[in-house]
Amino acid sequence: MRTDLKRDDFISLLEKMKSEGDDEILAAVRDINAKMTVAGVTWNDLLISQEGERADGSEDEVGDDVENGEDGINDVDFSALKDEEMQEAEALISTIGKLKISEITKQELDEYKTDLKQGEFQTMDLRYLRALKARLTD
Repeated sequence: MRTDLKRDDFISLLEKMKSEGDDEILAAVRDINAKMTVAGVTWNDLLISQEGERADGSEDEVGDDVENGEDGINDVDFSALKDEEMQEAEALISTIGKLKISEITKQELDEYKTDLKQGEFQTMDLRYLRALKARLTD
């Protein structure tokens, strides 16, 4: 997966789709969609057949152009936040935390709070929070 999609977190969200509760399933689907939107990936980017072909029939070969981000997909912004962006991140975390969200999303918000305090919160994290809030409030 791409650098800003953590495989274990993504699989945990997919596992939530086995739940009997519609609310938990919907929350997991929204979380997955937000993560994919922020990462700039599609299902074709994520899924490969057993023969090593992508769902669209193209080969799954990772060349130097992909590793270096020349395809435009891996262009992730790891820059530090400005003060007003940090305040926006804190507000987003607070707002999202008050919504009906899954346990895994609550854990992510706690991790983001820690990252903010330790100066490890990045612009790509802010983009994710913006997309997540938009998905949850639409």
